[in-house]
Amino acid sequence: MKKFFKPLPDLDERLDKVNEQMRRARRTLDWRTREARVPLDIQEDFGISELQGGVMLVSRDGYLHDKVRNLIRSEGYGCDFPERSSEAIGLLKIQKYRMVIVDQNTRFSRSRLIEFIKKYQPHVKIVSIVRNDHEGRQAMRAGSYSYLLGRGFDPEQLRTCLTSAIKLNHHACWLLTHGERCNRSCVDDFQSDEDFAEIE
Repeated sequence: MKKFFKPLPDLDERLDKVNEQMRRARRTLDWRTREARVPLDIQEDFGISELQGGVMLVSRDGYLHDKVRNLIRSEGYGCDFPERSSEAIGLLKIQKYRMVIVDQNTRFSRSRLIEFIKKYQPHVKIVSIVRNDHEGRQAMRAGSYSYLLGRGFDPEQLRTCLTSAIKLNHHACWLLTHGERCNRSCVDDFQSDEDFAEIE
């Protein structure tokens, strides 16, 4: 009986596959090297003394920068404005922050930043800027302290988040967690997490 053997792939074809694997490996290595250098780049570009610390807004939107900067400074906190998640992670590695405001109204995923905070700096509160309540609830499940609706959000809600998250040290916004709107009760009535537990 005649045996049929599957011929070995052509040498050129095999070399093409190896070359493609090498190109992918180089791209991955280049990306990891750039990511690892971000804290050093920040130090070179700005110097640690130029960083404000305290609160961070991750967004490319200039209008949002101005809106948040004015409010944060009026409350007595410093604020830094990285545009990318990798820059934000770099800042978290070299400066102390208590809150990170994450603009989710973008085509770029912020999941890596949120995972980094949850894993390495769980004391940092995350406030997500989202398009609608559905995205807000998703952000809360992913680890956000609270959420703001759209870039035109009410500045008083952010002021409430600052007070309740940083000064009163609540774990998460009780009202938003339970599907209710912000009414400043956590700040105006000075309710603690224990008080909210009694409500439940």
